Amino acid sequence: MRLFFRALLGVLLLLPTVSATYRDEAYQNDWHIALIGASIPSSTFFHRPALDAKASLIYTLTSRSILAAINPRDGSIIWRHLLQCGASSGVARKAEGVVIAAVDRDVKAFDAMDGKLIWETAFVEKIKDLQATGGNAAIVLFENGSVAKVSGGKTIWESPAADGKDIPQSLSIQGNNVFSLYQQPSSGLRIATIPTETGILSSSSISAYIQPSDKIYGSGPVVAWTENSLSQIKFLVIGAKSSAISVAAPGGVVDIKFQASGKTILVHYETEDKSWAEVYGVDQVNGAVNSLYSLDAKAARSAFSVTESGSETYITWTLPNGESFLYGSKSADVLDSYAPDSVNSGDVSVLNAISEIIPKMEKKYAVRTFITTSSPGFHGNTYLIRNGKPIWSRPESLVSATAAAWVELLDPAAEKVAEELDVEGHKDVVGAYVHRLTRHAHELITYGPGWLTSIPGRVMDAFLNNEIKDERGGKWRDFFGFRKYAVFATKEGGLVALDVGRRGAIVWELSLVSSEDAGQWEGVQQIYEVSKGTAGIITFGGEYWEVDAFEGKVLTKGVNGGGRVKSSAILERGGKSKVIMAVLEGDKIALLPPGSSLGEPTYIVVRGDAGHLNGLRVDNITLATVKTWDFAPQPTEKIHSIINRPAYDPIASIGRVLGDRSVMYKYINMNLITIITTDPSHSSASIYILESVSGVILYSAIHAGADTTKPITAAMSENWLVYSYFGTEEANGKPAAKGYHLVVSELFESRSPNSRGSLAAAQTYSALAGEIGRPHVLSHSYIFPAEISSIGVTTTKQGITTREVLAMMPWSSSIIALPKRLLDPRRPVDRDPNEAEREEGLMKYAPALEIDPRSVINHKRELLGITDIVTTPAQLESTSIIFAYGGDLFGTRVTPSMPFDVLGKGFSKIQLVGTILALGVGVGFVSPMVRRKQINQRWLALILIFSKKTKSDILAVFSGKLGISKKIYLSLVFC
Repeated sequence: MRLFFRALLGVLLLLPTVSATYRDEAYQNDWHIALIGASIPSSTFFHRPALDAKASLIYTLTSRSILAAINPRDGSIIWRHLLQCGASSGVARKAEGVVIAAVDRDVKAFDAMDGKLIWETAFVEKIKDLQATGGNAAIVLFENGSVAKVSGGKTIWESPAADGKDIPQSLSIQGNNVFSLYQQPSSGLRIATIPTETGILSSSSISAYIQPSDKIYGSGPVVAWTENSLSQIKFLVIGAKSSAISVAAPGGVVDIKFQASGKTILVHYETEDKSWAEVYGVDQVNGAVNSLYSLDAKAARSAFSVTESGSETYITWTLPNGESFLYGSKSADVLDSYAPDSVNSGDVSVLNAISEIIPKMEKKYAVRTFITTSSPGFHGNTYLIRNGKPIWSRPESLVSATAAAWVELLDPAAEKVAEELDVEGHKDVVGAYVHRLTRHAHELITYGPGWLTSIPGRVMDAFLNNEIKDERGGKWRDFFGFRKYAVFATKEGGLVALDVGRRGAIVWELSLVSSEDAGQWEGVQQIYEVSKGTAGIITFGGEYWEVDAFEGKVLTKGVNGGGRVKSSAILERGGKSKVIMAVLEGDKIALLPPGSSLGEPTYIVVRGDAGHLNGLRVDNITLATVKTWDFAPQPTEKIHSIINRPAYDPIASIGRVLGDRSVMYKYINMNLITIITTDPSHSSASIYILESVSGVILYSAIHAGADTTKPITAAMSENWLVYSYFGTEEANGKPAAKGYHLVVSELFESRSPNSRGSLAAAQTYSALAGEIGRPHVLSHSYIFPAEISSIGVTTTKQGITTREVLAMMPWSSSIIALPKRLLDPRRPVDRDPNEAEREEGLMKYAPALEIDPRSVINHKRELLGITDIVTTPAQLESTSIIFAYGGDLFGTRVTPSMPFDVLGKGFSKIQLVGTILALGVGVGFVSPMVRRKQINQRWLALILIFSKKTKSDILAVFSGKLGISKKIYLSLVFC
């Protein structure tokens, strides 16, 4: 027996005994595309993060006020910081081991290596320009014209503007002096000279004739500007006692750009179809600017970069087709040229370029160029070109995603069978049976051998927990339905499809706008899946597109013919039929695709004049509209937002079973909408829940002391509403809870369990007659520790799984999943839950919600700029798929009720089989002993029945104490 247990223990010790989630398992189902936006040319540069660093990094400040350090090797982001939300301009400069950036009124210095904040300071005035000086100090030019020196976050000195009417332009540092450039109201220029040590200002004026279309540039030792609408160029050497040098600009020029480095300044000319440059040298001693050479015209929409390397200055010219040329600063001879492996034939413009050049032996050069491009629909994509070959790219244009829709992929088994069933449907019974029998035989012959040969491999992969790769791609979904396409539009008119099941891979890109129409582009109003594999896109300008969502091909394109689009909705018309209803200006109705029709009258809600909300009845024949109700907020209020239930929001149960087995019936109405209004004059926000067909207000709440300047977000699902706002410390003259409030309201048919409310006895009822019943509303408010900028709700296939509220928190750059049970408005207040409530899962109400780090679905990933969160169900009821966009792109899968319908990756099949085998061996070893014991017990029972001996005597016989054997004793008994 001991031998058996020792053997069993040895087998168990060989099996895994601990189950845990490791760090590398946290990022298996989620993916993240970190984006920063389009780079600002003057704030993008190569820079060594430390004096002893062997390589440079790319530092850039973008139009979304994100300062980032990019690895030139692979394009990965080393660190980034969102300096301010909503700002679109700023300036960044490099210093020794530091990067200093200014956005709006703030100046911050970051360690160039790891991005840690070194110092920061805030000013009252907005910042126009900034230059770095020695010792990690900075000189700041403000929009009111004053100049200040900052070091270590402290202001050393501040110099007021010479004239408050001057318009500040730029800063330049030469030696121990700071030169600030201003445009005067009389179209002249003013240059102010300020010693960096004292901050005492002296200025001089320059006569100039600058028009609104002219350019002013100041950098290094020279100031350059254009006059008379780009017809003349003037140069002035700063600090020299000389007059401005005038150069006539070529005719037909539509744009002039200046770039300078050291003593070289380049003038870039652009016409409609070509571009070229003039290169000038700066003579600071004599105050002269001399023409060095000119570059012959090449393709338009190209970019130059002027770079110093050692004692030499180099010029790189990058063309839209990918070609690039390297020049020196002395002559127009090409030092080197680079041709791409494949020529870009698209309508691409190179917005800006920066280069790093390292001379090598035999007149060879290592040239790395970081460029930002723009094409119709896609603005701000970045590339690194090394000696003419693209090394990597970043899809920064996707940062401006504005509207998104899910596209279901096809089930390969269902699609193949559907065609065959359609054939069988047109035959008689015998023919259909023969066709099906033939099809099954053909499938057995075709797929049977391959399936049989794959069994050993699949079994081995299953036992070794190897990832089973689904070879089906393209438009075919995987078995669990994790692969879906998220189709979204960019602000500039691009259309993109991402495969959320394959870590956000870009499937295709499509431009909805041409370069000629880019100026008139008004944006995408909404995207819908109008049929299987077809996406319908409607724009604010009235255009309608149908696109093959699997291939990215345009199927149809048209115009609704009625003007701009105010709003739209998709209507289900039974089966596979879907119709898009677009509301145009003047409340006109257009149905899309063209030629569609309404089967019955429809009721919609639109924004009316004077800030009202109107309910309209749309006739199914004439499409004429009739106003059915009007919602008018208070005179000091304005409508902030309108929220409705998701288009796909399945409800598994119409009631909620309580702990005592009674039922609270949910108030379910697909026509419910929530209206949020704000009143800045009284610092209040109001919530209204309306029945959208009749316009009846079912519930309202007023939150006094609400800060209307901060985000107010909300979401609806089933029979409940959740919303967030910021409350001030005072409401109606009384102390209030200051902070972010998260409020949940749930609607029931009656306040009493097992009651269906006022309409319980009604066989039929009509919302048009006001027969909708009044819900009983329960609400709870919680103090939430952070701002919420967007709210979403998980969705599953049948609605059985518990829902979770998804909240985007900009403060921590993360998305948190809050179980609906945690926000339940039925949580008991000021008492512990009773037995029935505990059985129901309720807990005592606590006014403050704490963030559980385990509920952060993006783990340690930093999400910036997220504006919207959309969800869709997978084929597994336990799983909901999430896609967040608007800044970064993020996708993941969540299981609010745990993955109850699929085995996890931690499930060990080897351990299961080993346990079964060990138990089998144990059973085989113990079985004879058990059988022997059972036989002895039966003999013992017979002896007790037939023997007159006492029980102690019998036990003595069996223990051998009487000196006779058991067989002799038993034979004597039976005799």
